[in-house]
Amino acid sequence: MRIIRCTQRLLKELGISPIDIEASVSESEGLGNWYANIIRLDRKKCLLFTNEKTLYTFLIPGVLKRDLKNIKNEFVSNLIFNLQNEGFGLEVVDRVRDEYKEIDFAKTASKSILGSMNDFALQYEVFLPEAGIEHVKILHLNQKINKAPMSAINYDHPIERLKNLLQ
Repeated sequence: MRIIRCTQRLLKELGISPIDIEASVSESEGLGNWYANIIRLDRKKCLLFTNEKTLYTFLIPGVLKRDLKNIKNEFVSNLIFNLQNEGFGLEVVDRVRDEYKEIDFAKTASKSILGSMNDFALQYEVFLPEAGIEHVKILHLNQKINKAPMSAINYDHPIERLKNLLQ
C-alpha cells in the first residue's frame, strides 16, 4: 500500500481521518509515497503532489468538490498523464499504475519536503500566465517546474531523479 501524506488543510478539506503510521516508514521499491497539499492559484483550488524520493511534482488545477471525493483516481490519472508527457513508455506507466492500486492517507512527516512544496507553489505562481490558470498548459508547466534544481536533493533536478528511479 502506498501513502499520500496530506497537510492538515487538505485532510480537513477531504474530511477524512489519516491512518496512524510511523514517521520513519518509507517504501524502498518503486516511486514510494507522496505528499499532497491544497493551494490557491488565481483564486482556484489546486492540488499539489510531490514525491518523497525524487521531489517530482505535479499540479492539478481547478479542483472541485467532486474531484476531492475521487482524489485517489485524480492522483493516479494525473500522475500517469504527467509520466506519459515526460516520455515514459507503456511498461513504466503500467508498473506505476499497479503500484498505486491501494492508496491511503496519513499526516505529513517531513518539514524538508513541505519546504520544497512551498518552493514549488511559488514557482507555479511565478510561471502562471497573466491569462490565468484556465489558459495554462499544465503538463508543460509541470515539466518546466521539474527541471529546476532543488537544494533538498543536492541541486539535482526532480525529473532526473525520477528517470533514474524508474529505469
